[in-house]
This record gives sequence, structure tokens and C-alpha cells, in this order.
Amino acid sequence: MSKTRNNHFVPEWYQKGFMEEGSNQLCHLKQRVIERPDGTLKRLSSKKWQTAAQRFYQKDLYSTFFGEVVNDEIEQKLFGLIDDNGSKAVRAFLTDDQSEWHYAFQDLFIYLDAQKLRTPKGLDWIKSKYPELSQLQLMMEMQSLRSAHCTLWSEAVHELVSAEDSDTKFIISDHPVTVYNSACPPSSDLCEYPNDPDISLNGSQTIFPLDKNRCLILTNLDYAREPDRTNPLKQRINATRFRKSMVKTIDFINTRKLSADEVTKINHVIKSRAQSSVAAGKEEWLYPENDLNCEWSEIGKALQPPKEEIFRFGGELYAKFEDGSVYYQDAYGRTSPQNDHLNKSVDERKLGRNEHCGCGSGQKYKNCCMNVPAELRTTWEVASIRERNLAFCRCIRNVLGLDNGKTWLDVRRELSSDQIKEIYGFFSVLWPRETDVFSLLPKPDGKFRGLYTGQLDIRVIGAYALPMASFFDEYLIQNPIMNPNNVNPEFSPLKSPEAFKYQALKDLLFMLELEPYIGLGLVNLIPDPGDHDAVLMRSMMEMARDRRDSERLICERDMSSSFALTTEDLLNSTAMLPRKARIGLLKDQFGMPPADAEKAIEELESLAEASPLMLLQEVKPGKGGQFIQTRMAPNYDMALFLGQVTGSVLVTDSGTRWQQLTRAQHRNQGFVAYPWKSVFKGFKTIPIDYEIIDTFEKSQGAFSKTRDLMKSADLMVMNDDQDNSKLADLSCKGTILSDEIERMKESVALEPLKILSPEGGFYDLQVQRLLARSSCTRYDNKVRSIYGVGLP
Repeated sequence: MSKTRNNHFVPEWYQKGFMEEGSNQLCHLKQRVIERPDGTLKRLSSKKWQTAAQRFYQKDLYSTFFGEVVNDEIEQKLFGLIDDNGSKAVRAFLTDDQSEWHYAFQDLFIYLDAQKLRTPKGLDWIKSKYPELSQLQLMMEMQSLRSAHCTLWSEAVHELVSAEDSDTKFIISDHPVTVYNSACPPSSDLCEYPNDPDISLNGSQTIFPLDKNRCLILTNLDYAREPDRTNPLKQRINATRFRKSMVKTIDFINTRKLSADEVTKINHVIKSRAQSSVAAGKEEWLYPENDLNCEWSEIGKALQPPKEEIFRFGGELYAKFEDGSVYYQDAYGRTSPQNDHLNKSVDERKLGRNEHCGCGSGQKYKNCCMNVPAELRTTWEVASIRERNLAFCRCIRNVLGLDNGKTWLDVRRELSSDQIKEIYGFFSVLWPRETDVFSLLPKPDGKFRGLYTGQLDIRVIGAYALPMASFFDEYLIQNPIMNPNNVNPEFSPLKSPEAFKYQALKDLLFMLELEPYIGLGLVNLIPDPGDHDAVLMRSMMEMARDRRDSERLICERDMSSSFALTTEDLLNSTAMLPRKARIGLLKDQFGMPPADAEKAIEELESLAEASPLMLLQEVKPGKGGQFIQTRMAPNYDMALFLGQVTGSVLVTDSGTRWQQLTRAQHRNQGFVAYPWKSVFKGFKTIPIDYEIIDTFEKSQGAFSKTRDLMKSADLMVMNDDQDNSKLADLSCKGTILSDEIERMKESVALEPLKILSPEGGFYDLQVQRLLARSSCTRYDNKVRSIYGVGLP
């Protein structure tokens, strides 16, 4: 069988819809820019009439190679089926038959999504999301991303507009699925090649001409309703991409017949967002800029759907199934009602320089967001992560009576099922399933930010994790609390509170111990994005399972620590069982001789009241005993994911996690380069700031010097600055500081410190894919450094 190597990225059948009657050619205009010897740029144009087979193709665009063997299955099997179904879908929407629309609805959007990514510009966009990709990897990533837009498009306001009454008809380009945003002219950063404004932005409208006389326009709901009062650069509500949604398949506005001026405006957008080439049935249609009489921001008026027709979109939807269950969905695809108490209304114009910032950081406005661009801020519209954490801590103290004279000893004796349900119920209200986590997380804004990845347990977090907060501008730790919104009833503290008593002790003590750090901004206890994106969570779990089966990384200290904590959990949670039962437990579970087991139980009983996590009440016998959770988080994949989303370096005290992360170093032909090694070799030990645990203030002196030097070194890595003179200067300062720290042994605890900052950073292709599929539109393309403290 002959191989298909001339890959059409704009199908021939689609091109024919733009030809004039009786013609089999289109007039193609190709533009390219060349650089003159003097550095100036010159724009060249070429024009030619050609058939559909002669244009919009590229040799081996989708081909993969195994030695000299060419594989064209992407063209034949993937795009062959998509084009077959897509051509039928496009023909269906060229009619006014709603029954045809219904059956073609899904195929239309699948085709649009594939068409957006399969062009040279689309493939270059995919490449831009990854540090490097081979041709085979590029084809794999294209397939994994090609349905990324379908859900958001299906929830948009759909309109079919006609050019039948216009002398000017629609043109096509080498990137036919076009995105227009009134706030993003072609010269804006969001339009820098190969980017288009993301479709999740309120003001982003997708334009796709079906043929020369009919065009599909997709507009986000809030922008369609109130374009003048909606921020076009703000993400739409519930921008999560890969999720299920229930929509009406026949709701398309189909009433507008455009004037020649309106068609010209749409053609101008199409040409402006093309890579280099456009085509039309007549040559004069290829120069819409010559007839344009408005600014870029005003073009959107031609794309706005009629106000009187928008009523059919949005609203709440209820569906009852045969088993009696009821499905709920609001106008934005959210499946649970939102908590309006989390909303905030802050008028920045009235905010004083010394007032608390509207983002909820607790800092003064002048020291926080005042000079920060809007795109690098966390949202001001809902309660911040910090505000939610502090509210949860207040709830804990209130429900447990700690503000009214109760002690932690009383809590261990009196903790009830009702208290557990009330506390965790409040947590579930604070963190609804469809929370826009990425609007709450800090952005890559140049701050020296650290993200801890390791054991999340109050008994060990003070050893290394909390003291490291002293060295960063902002320090992130993942919240270990289980979100009841995401678990089956048998594992939920709301449905099975009796089985959650011991875990509740651990969780609540963790929050109360960290509350001062959170309040003072020393620690930001962030949520797991997977708790609010089911597809992301499943993907992470699958990746973790695959990695567990393929890797055998064992750190003896991690295993020993985990075993000790688990053993302590078992003994603490069974503290009130009869002595005979506890002795039997030690004999059965740990093989202890009877005399040793009895002695151990006696010792535990003598320490019962002094141990803050020993449950001092009888646990009622139940189906599953006590639920006990051990978390070492975020895991390898989520650590890289969050590190890139927040622009953080990764900090770990786990030998296992260190080994995993070092495997993600960028390699050039199999080798890792360390341009900043001369600086970091001076950081062999670090003073552990245990004072911060007692005083909640960062220590000064050598600690401050260490902080400043680490920050300066990180800035060089962040900017990929490899200037030899700067490196030599920092290296000299590091050596002097290292000697000073070494002399502090008697008064300050020192621990070994490892810092890895390879050229090209740390990344994982599967994590890059999850980032590209997420609703996060701004993230680093790598983690720049990892810091290992106290590693064996």
C-alpha cells in the first residue's frame, strides 16, 4: 500500500466549500517575513490560483519514522475518521435542519478540536508547551490534547451567521479555527506566535467558517450577555476542560445575515490569526484590511450574538433518571450549587496603601498587589486560600470549645461524631468540588517561592519542613485534610464519623499547630488541584500506579519513619481497648512475646495523657474500625505540576522523593549540565531555623545572609543567567557564608543541604500534558531547582 506523505492540514473537501460556482480553484495569498543583512525586516507576498490538492499540505507533517520505514497511520486512521465524520457534520450545519444538528453536534466539535491542533501553527503551539518533543512524541501529545476545547465550546453561545446577502464571502486560512478577543490585538503577548487567546477567557470568541456563506461563532456566556461589563481577559466560570456536561444540541442562533462590512471584519480576524496563508474564491476578498474602518477592539460588535436570542442559553438544568436520582447543572456546567458566602467585593479604587490587600494575603496593599499586574495576581473575587484556612481553624476551635476553656485533653476524651460532621462539613463548604483552584494559587511572578513535598504529619513536619519556611518569600505546603466532596461514603467523615475519630485528631491538631504560620503568611496551606478536577485526579493516580510498577526506589529512612508513624497510629487509635485486646494486638501484629507486649502496654498507658494524639475514649465496634490516612504529598507528578503552576522550587526531606525528582532532570544527549554548580557547592549545610517554630518570626544573622544568598542564586537560575563574573562573586560569598555557618555548630542545628539546578530544569512529559490539558493558562515550562534538606 502506498504511503500518504503529503499531509493536508486543511482538508480538500473543506476547501471546496469556498470556491466560486463552476471553479475548482482558490486564490491563495502567502506572506512571509525575511530579515535583511542590515537587520531590518521585509514582508514578501505571493499570490497563486491553485486546486485543493495543491495547497494547505506539508510533507510528513504527521508521518512517524522507524528507521527508513514511514508510518502514516495518523493521517489514514486518525484524521481519516475525523474528516469523514467532520465533513458530514459540517454539511449538517450548512442546513437549517435541527434534527441533523442534533446528530452531528458531537462530531462537529471533535472535528473543530482536531482542526485547531493539526495545522503547523497548532503543532507549534503544542511544542511550545513542552521543553522538547520528538516527532513521535508530538503526534502522541496531539492525540492526547485534541479534545481539550470540546466541553467549553459546547457550553458556549452558538451562532450560525450568513454571508448570503453580502457581495464579500468568508475566506479560509492555514489555521481555520480562529480565536478573536477584543482585548488581544495581533501585537499583544497573548497573540504571539504560535499562541491564540485561550478560549477559556471570557472575551475569546471562536470563529469557524463552514463554507463561503456560513460561519460558526462561539461566544462564552457571560460575555455574550454583557460584553461591556465583563472582563474579556478574565477566565470564564468553571474553565475546567476535560469534564462531562449536559447541553442542548439544537440551540444555535440562526437569524443573522451579515453585511459586507461585517463579513470583512471577520475576514480580517481570520487573516490576522493565520500563520502565513489565506485563500478565497475571489482575489479581492483577500485584502480585508483595505476596507476596515475600525479598531481591533470594535470588530467584536460584528461577532456579538443578538441580545434577544441569548435567553435560550444558560440557566439551571435538572434531569431525573430511572433510578430516581436527579442530576443538577448550572449555566457553567457546575454540578453543585455554589456558596455565595465565599464571594468578596473589594473596590480597589477605594483601597488605601496601608490597608489589607484585597487578595486576602494579610499583607498591606502597598507591599502586595498594588504594583503587580492583574494577570499575576490571585483572585480578589472570592475568599483566598489563606482566608479559607483561617476560617477552618476558627471553626475547629469553635466546635471543639477551645475558645471557651476546653483543653486538648478534653477534646481527646469528648470528640463526638456530631463535632466531626460539623467540622468536615464546613471544610466541604469552603472547598466545593468545582472551585477554581488556579485562580487562588500564586502565579510564577518572580518571587523566591518554595513548595514542600514530603510527609504531611504534625509529628514530623517540624523537623525540616516548617523551619525551611524561614528561607523563602512564600512557602507552600499541601493541605492534608480529606475533602468529603471527593470520597465514597464509607470513607467520608460526614457519613462515617465514628470511624474517623482518630484521623480527625491528627487533622485538627495539624491545622491548629499551623494556624499561626498561616495567619502570619509564613506558610500557605494549598489545596490539591486534583480534589477539584476529577480527570486530573484520575490521571495522577494512573501515572502513580504505572510508576510504582516500573520503579523500585527505596529510601530506608523513609520506610523506617513511615513504619514508626503507622505503628504509633495503630497504638494511639486503640488506646481505650481493653488491656487484654491491646496485648493481643501487639502479639498478633508485631510478634511480641506476651511479657514484652504487656510491658509495652503498661508503658503506653502511663504516657496516655501526655501523648497529644492518643484517643482517650472508647471506640465503638463497627464495620471497619478506624480510618487512618498517611500522606506524603504532593507526590512526584503533582509536585512538578504545582511547582510549575506556582513558579516554585521544590523542597523535600524525603530520600525517595529526591531520587524520583532527579530522574526528571533535563538531559542533552544523555548528559546533565549544571551551569550554577560553582554557586551551590558552597551550600553544603544549612542552619535550621527552629526559632521560627517558637517565635513565628524568621531568624536574622546568618539565617538572613543565607536567605539573601539563596535568593540571589535562584534569581540567576530563574533568568538563565550564566554570567561568569556573577557566578564567581556569588560563589565567593557562598564560601565565606559556609565558613561562618560552620562556626555556628555549637549554637545552631546544621543539616546537610543539596541543591540541584540543571540547565533546562526538571520536567516530565506526562506532567506537561496534564498542564496543557488543565485550565491553568500561565505556568513555567519546567521546575528550575530542587532543594533536599536533611537527606540521608
